[in-house]
Amino acid sequence: MSDEKDELGIAGRRVPDEYFRARSSARVWNYWLGGKDNYTVDREAGDRFVQVYPEIPSLAVQYRQFLVRAVEYLTVEAGIRQFLDIGTGLPTMQNTHEVAQALAPESKIVYVDNDRFKSGCAHAPGRS
Repeated sequence: MSDEKDELGIAGRRVPDEYFRARSSARVWNYWLGGKDNYTVDREAGDRFVQVYPEIPSLAVQYRQFLVRAVEYLTVEAGIRQFLDIGTGLPTMQNTHEVAQALAPESKIVYVDNDRFKSGCAHAPGRS
C-alpha cells in the first residue's frame, strides 16, 4: 500500500489511507480497461467479479468505445462544446474531456459524481 500511495503524486495533499483500502467501482473499471489508475484492492475486487461474470472486461471496453464514439459525434457532427458527464468513471482513460478537447480544445466538461474520492482524481496533476 505505501508504494501505491507514494505513486499517487498529489503534491501537498494528504491522501487518506481509506482511499487505498476501499475499492472503487471506477478504479475497478479502470483495471478492466487496462489502465494504471487502480490499486491492489481494486484489482482483487475486479478479479473476483470476473470469476462470476467473465465477460465484464470486454463489456467495459465496449462501453468505453461507445462513450468515445458518442463524444466524437457530438463534438464533430453536432458541434457540441459543453458536456455534462454524470457518474464520471474517473479515473480512467479516454474521458469525456480528453476526447472532446482533442477534437475541439475549447470544449468545456463538467463532471458530476457522488464518490468523494473522484474530486481528487479530477484535480490531480496531469489531468485537464
